[in-house]
Amino acid sequence: MNAPRQDLRTRQTRLQDYQAMLARRLREARNVPAADSYLALQVGQRGWLLPLAQTGEVLDMRQPSRVPLTQPWYAGLVNARGSLLGVVDFGLFCGEGPTPLQPGSKIVVLSRQVERACGILATRVVGLRHAADLRAPAQDAAAAAAWEGRRVDDGDGRAWQVLDVRALLDAPAFLQAGRVAA
Repeated sequence: MNAPRQDLRTRQTRLQDYQAMLARRLREARNVPAADSYLALQVGQRGWLLPLAQTGEVLDMRQPSRVPLTQPWYAGLVNARGSLLGVVDFGLFCGEGPTPLQPGSKIVVLSRQVERACGILATRVVGLRHAADLRAPAQDAAAAAAWEGRRVDDGDGRAWQVLDVRALLDAPAFLQAGRVAA
């Protein structure tokens, strides 16, 4: 009888510790300007940083409904709170192959403007990164596309590519999700 009570107390203590840590991190995040913060995500093997000011919400992974006569990288549509949201396989769009999905994979919504919003498949969401914690890499290669921002390394030496969401959403190749029927 005593062991179940002890297990319950241990779980309650862990939950309280977790809640306190989460509250502390939320307070800290509020003190950092959004312009200096990024959402870090992994698409395949590549790390991307999305400026928080240009990023919408993070949705649980669900299988998009395919749309005929679209580019192979256009994964389809999902219902996000009653609105249809186009979803892009960002790994395929970047020419790196299909985005590997795993338990915990997410759909990350680009843009806070509903009329411009779309989602990209993310293998996993890594968390927040702050500009103060990032530095230019020792060797910086030129960006391959206009929407690829600067490359940076975090304190652990992990390489990240900043995604210029506005430039991506304006890129003609990205806007041309449909393909002509043969």
